[in-house]
Amino acid sequence: MRRIVTLAVLLAACPLALAQAYKWKDAQGVTHYADSPPPAGTKYDKVKTTGTVVPPAGPAAPAPAAKEPPKATAAAPTSDTPENRKKLCTTLQSNMDVLTKQQQVSVDDGKGGQVPLDDAGRKRQVETTQAQMTLYCK
Repeated sequence: MRRIVTLAVLLAACPLALAQAYKWKDAQGVTHYADSPPPAGTKYDKVKTTGTVVPPAGPAAPAPAAKEPPKATAAAPTSDTPENRKKLCTTLQSNMDVLTKQQQVSVDDGKGGQVPLDDAGRKRQVETTQAQMTLYCK
């Protein structure tokens, strides 16, 4: 009984392994695939079939390179000199002016865009800037 089932499976699979496919383009340039030849007078190619759904191994196409955002280079540490402290203090004072005077303030969202700063965020930024000014603006 087992031999009969095995024979039946093999006979059913043989046409798949021996199948012939045809490929051609019509007058509009559309590519067609079929198991029967195209109409007479049409130029076609015979396509080899393997009887499986897995495509035959061929040269691997190079994977498209994913576009990555440019990597930020780490800034070299700034030396603690009176000139650098003065520059930092000037920047902190400018930031404080913006935080206390302007209606709408936006901050970098880390993805290349801007996000409006809400009242709680503004308050945190003011506190942070004041603490930094206490340290660096003596």
